[in-house]
Amino acid sequence: MKLPVALALVIGVAGAVIAYLYLGPLSGLGLFVPATFLGAATFFAAGGDRPALVTALATNVWGIVTGTVMLVLAGLTTNPALLGLIIGGMTAVFILGALVPQLGFVPGSVVGFATTAAFGLLSGASGTDFSLPTGPFTVMLLSFVVGSVVLGYGCSLVVGRLTARTAAPAAA
Repeated sequence: MKLPVALALVIGVAGAVIAYLYLGPLSGLGLFVPATFLGAATFFAAGGDRPALVTALATNVWGIVTGTVMLVLAGLTTNPALLGLIIGGMTAVFILGALVPQLGFVPGSVVGFATTAAFGLLSGASGTDFSLPTGPFTVMLLSFVVGSVVLGYGCSLVVGRLTARTAAPAAA
């Protein structure tokens, strides 16, 4: 099977199951479908292999942490100029995280930060709320882990098996 076909089938089915679970039986957890898909995208963008899983998770979590700190600080003001400075300052902090080799994949941090910020700012959630289904940190963390581990890494293993089966006879 060709790689794009295998990816489309496997990730399409897994994505449908995850969306069903998030919006149905697991809806009380508040898990966020877009964050799960972005976790998978980060995994594939980082290389789509086992080291990429570590990279994706480390940088997504760093973005989630800095996004949560930004939400805590943002909750202290209603001044738009100060809010802009807080967001800009925390953006600089998550980018400076790239000085640590494990956090060098800045797109992973951007995605974690932006998704956490969007969830918190648009829902009015507090950065100090760590409960499910309302806490930005907890909801994003669980959603991204499922995205990286299940939708990304897990699906890549299945896709690898599907594409290896068809590649071997063609080479023989």
